[in-house]
Amino acid sequence: MLKTICYMSDSNQQEAPKNVKDLYAQAKKNNLKNNISGILIYHKGNYLQVLEGHEEDVDKTYERIIKDKRHKNIIKVININTETRIFADYNFGFTVVRSSNEFIELHDYLNWLKNANHKIANKLIIMAENFIRTVG
Repeated sequence: MLKTICYMSDSNQQEAPKNVKDLYAQAKKNNLKNNISGILIYHKGNYLQVLEGHEEDVDKTYERIIKDKRHKNIIKVININTETRIFADYNFGFTVVRSSNEFIELHDYLNWLKNANHKIANKLIIMAENFIRTVG
């Protein structure tokens, strides 16, 4: 069974550009190794991440994240079983959003899904837009 978890958290430290770059690289490597698709956005001390994949893999990944000292105030906003992945075909499966151009590309992709009336995508569009707007 497939599962999607989306969470938001605060960074537990002031991230230097190199630290963020290393975090992105490690997240992408781990998630691809564990067949996790999704997105990771870091913006002004806050994270928004979507993890999707087989239920056990997603749960184990999320458990590692909540134990990670780089996060605090973790809030799980979506935790559902699903039949399909949203990000399986997007940018090689797991994407780190680092710039406004990448966010625009993500937004365009989610809007394409929205037109297909994908309910989870609709929620993620709203969350990602609000995330960037409120922490920006």
